Amino acid sequence: MAGPGLALSWNVRMILRHNPDAAGEGTSGDKGLLEKVGLAKASIGRTEVGPNRVTAKLGLEAGEQTNDDVTKTLPRIASALDLPPTAVRYMPDPESARRGELVIVPRDMLADTVRWEESGPSHPGGSITEPLTIGVYDDGSPLELWLPGDKEAGRNATHLLIAGMTGSGKGDGALNLMTEILSRTDVVLWLSDPKGFQDFRPLLPAIDWAVEGGTATEVMVEAVKATITARTEWLGRHSYRQWEAAAAQRQTDPKHSCRKDGTACGCPGLPFHIAWFEEAGVSLGLLGDDAFNSIANLARSAGMALVVSLQRPSHDQISTTTRDALGARLCFGVPNATAAGFMLPDSVVDAGAAPERWSNRRPGYCYLVTPGIPEERYSSPGRTRWFTDTATSLMETVAQWAVRNGAQVDPVTEKAAASVAGTAYTQRTTGDEDENTHLQADGDEDEMTGSLVDPEDEGIDPEEELPDSEPGDDAPMFGQETGHKPSPAEARQLFAEALEEFESEGRMVVGPKDFTDWCDRNNLSRSWVSLRLKEAALEGRLEATNQTGRWRIVPALAAA
Repeated sequence: MAGPGLALSWNVRMILRHNPDAAGEGTSGDKGLLEKVGLAKASIGRTEVGPNRVTAKLGLEAGEQTNDDVTKTLPRIASALDLPPTAVRYMPDPESARRGELVIVPRDMLADTVRWEESGPSHPGGSITEPLTIGVYDDGSPLELWLPGDKEAGRNATHLLIAGMTGSGKGDGALNLMTEILSRTDVVLWLSDPKGFQDFRPLLPAIDWAVEGGTATEVMVEAVKATITARTEWLGRHSYRQWEAAAAQRQTDPKHSCRKDGTACGCPGLPFHIAWFEEAGVSLGLLGDDAFNSIANLARSAGMALVVSLQRPSHDQISTTTRDALGARLCFGVPNATAAGFMLPDSVVDAGAAPERWSNRRPGYCYLVTPGIPEERYSSPGRTRWFTDTATSLMETVAQWAVRNGAQVDPVTEKAAASVAGTAYTQRTTGDEDENTHLQADGDEDEMTGSLVDPEDEGIDPEEELPDSEPGDDAPMFGQETGHKPSPAEARQLFAEALEEFESEGRMVVGPKDFTDWCDRNNLSRSWVSLRLKEAALEGRLEATNQTGRWRIVPALAAA
């Protein structure tokens, strides 16, 4: 693999350093290419050649040229070298307006598709603090990211925003990341997916809590809010300024004791926690584009990370506050430069990143902007691995391994989630249970082999014409509704019972629209319900959410 790439790299280096047209004219050897592209007075300094990467120091004419001039010439440099536009990047020196590095990758090593099942997870049994490898860069280096912070490495904890148009490979990119997460031993995952786990179903047994969107996602967001507070308090009591791998283990170190006497407390550990919102544009359309604002701003300090995936992170899909708080970006192909601007910083676009050039014609091609990797990598294309139908078996193996070896939800997070979500969390089902339910239902259907005709109707000819209608045929068989309207006391009791029913069903976030059928049955108006919801909040049975007109049910035991 390195041979052809290295040869191409040397050829590019020679083109940069040599100008055959200038022989005998006394001009410097690097003027040919630069002169063609409009940088005649620039000079090329030290040049490094890698297996598939050429990095050349570039100095511009003082007072006449700036780094912006180089950025504008990148397409012309690619044309002169007969390379794709994304193969040429420029990294300005942050301490100089006229110096930087020109990076050229002569061979597209991403053209060769790599199947995920050929290698599987990169570090099974490792910690979430180890890099999560999701593919390769165009020079063959691993494409990797971190979610927890590391004070020794100077890396901040981060959330991740994933975006890309339909057909761009965003789904496979998500699977690369999720299988990496589930193969680690100190992390717990929650998932919201309005698509009904279309891509993730083989992994469901390893996911602590999975919901399909709508009200269930509202409940999960409220649960995340509650766990942030509880987890932050736990970390503070155990003298952790930020989450680290030691926090996930039983606390046997006196330095991290919650006891006043300084002896080891032995408390259960606090695994890292990831809340993943797939197709978040659908959920935010129901919850409001600012639904993630508070959790995005606070979750990092609680040893939590958000993964938010959607097709287009525009202003009408997600709030600017949330988007800015999601520090890491995994950007697949997008339809235009405007969409790219929602995902990538201006400096990365100026350096040559252009996901709109791929659109959905290069599935899996992506740019990764994240703490922990050199900034010059931000404008380097990568490609995630491809999930085929044959990957399902290995995905199921990863899930079963995680069930046996992965972290279990800690008591702190579990208690906080249950205090908000009630039975929606305490009675959550696993992927195994869902599958068994489907299998049992299928089996019951197969056993229904008897006659489908009621014995009383066996003598009826289905082809015979129906008789003409007779007087009285349209009279109601049963008595009409009396139109009884409950008394105030009866109405309050019915309302309390309705809240209990919602709670038993796990529908922990409600509003007037959820009572529409109930109002019809009980001859009560939605305006009456709205007033009663506010009263219930004053009584402690409900709590307001960030969305106007939506209320979170406080579980009955907690309310008492």
